[in-house]
Amino acid sequence: MRLLIITQSVDAKDPILGFFLRWIRAFAVECDHVTVLGQRTGEFDLPSNVTVHSLGKEKGFRRSRQIFRCLRLLWSLRKQYDAVFVHMTPVWVVLGAPVFLLLRTPVFLWYEARGGGLALAIALHIVRRVFSATSYGLPRASRKHTVVGHGVDTLFFQPDPSRRDPHLVCAIGRITRVKHLDQILRAFAALPDDAQLMLAGAPITQQDTLEWERLQALMVELNIGSRVSIQKHTQEEIRDLLQRSSLLLHAGSGGLDKVLLEAMASGCLVATSSHAASFALPEGCLATAQTLPARAQEFFLLENDAREKLAHSLRERAEHKHGLSRLITQLCQTMRNTSASS
Repeated sequence: MRLLIITQSVDAKDPILGFFLRWIRAFAVECDHVTVLGQRTGEFDLPSNVTVHSLGKEKGFRRSRQIFRCLRLLWSLRKQYDAVFVHMTPVWVVLGAPVFLLLRTPVFLWYEARGGGLALAIALHIVRRVFSATSYGLPRASRKHTVVGHGVDTLFFQPDPSRRDPHLVCAIGRITRVKHLDQILRAFAALPDDAQLMLAGAPITQQDTLEWERLQALMVELNIGSRVSIQKHTQEEIRDLLQRSSLLLHAGSGGLDKVLLEAMASGCLVATSSHAASFALPEGCLATAQTLPARAQEFFLLENDAREKLAHSLRERAEHKHGLSRLITQLCQTMRNTSASS
């Protein structure tokens, strides 16, 4: 199979989407050739059977120019792909529909989030299958929905007990309201005074900046400002942070957040109030906004033997149910079978 992928970013230094390079490498193992259209590109090192084209966002191209470039590439490269895989952006399914329908090219979508709006509703009529990590990951009912689990590179995210800092707690993700970082700060405030919190993320939009200002005021109110740090992290730095941290605090309200599984694979304990997490994590890791401080205290104060036993169990769960190679093999097999039967 020759696969064309449309994604937002192809950049190893992207703190949010840098992981997708490992997906591309895994697709390259399963496919004869992989062509990638990235809205923006940066640093990447990919196999010889992968070709990457930028839509120009990193060069400041306006959205209209990116769309025109995408359509031109879809047409000019039409003899180089047999199927299309769109990652998380149903709008590109809709925008590319004239080319896909004219060429009768099978299109597949990965979607694990809440919302999606009109673009998702239209895309569901165009795609052959929509994949997600959990049944909660697609906010619209569809007979085309296939639940396949997440894809975490458990060879990259591995425990390193020698680096574990029993006092370090982390939270990972963009500084934005849907991450409910106020819940995380309140949970952290319940921990002993020797605990330190690293927020691996940053505000992006103006609304995010306002949210960060609100969170800074909350840290002053909770008297924890001196124990909280914030910093952007690359994928390698996130892996290192998870290897060093004793606990990941999480409270997002979207789909199943991949960072939960990355933490599990890295041997870092997880406490989350996310509803989507209930589809993948054991009950002992789950909490509500009200019970998250108590769950954080429980995990932070665990004895070493109990901590190691739980960490090992979480690692096994991530590896067996959400491993990257398993996911990509399943995606490719489904795309081949679906394309052949159409």
